[in-house]
Amino acid sequence: MRLLGHPIHPIHPILVAFPIALLALTPVLDLLPLLGVLTDVAGAAYLCELAGLVGGGLAVVTGFADFMKIPQSEKAAAKTAIIHASLALGMLSLFGIAFALRGARTAAVAPGVLALEVAGAALLAVTGWFGGHLVFGHGVGVDTTRKSG
Repeated sequence: MRLLGHPIHPIHPILVAFPIALLALTPVLDLLPLLGVLTDVAGAAYLCELAGLVGGGLAVVTGFADFMKIPQSEKAAAKTAIIHASLALGMLSLFGIAFALRGARTAAVAPGVLALEVAGAALLAVTGWFGGHLVFGHGVGVDTTRKSG
């Protein structure tokens, strides 16, 4: 299926931009009040984490749909996709636990919550690297049938 000449099936790469940005920003916003800078950003951090988790859930669903399209003959790509998916689920779990423990929406977070978010952000970076490797290393989601020009 196409929309304005572009395929609409690769929704996963579009959706991941939101949780990447929102979840990467969450520990930064939660660190600022602990440093005595911008002490009133706890609400923004809360909303970033919540929206990032919702977007991450949508990205997981669309990523699974993309995973199912990997041909069975592409064993290396499938293995990389499983690693990518496992890391993504682990990362979302860390942020989910942090969100559950964060307490009041406008309160500064405990250091343990911030540690979970920082670990989640580190895992987010590794997850993104594996996602990029799927595209650039294995060509997953790349349309090689179209000629440029």
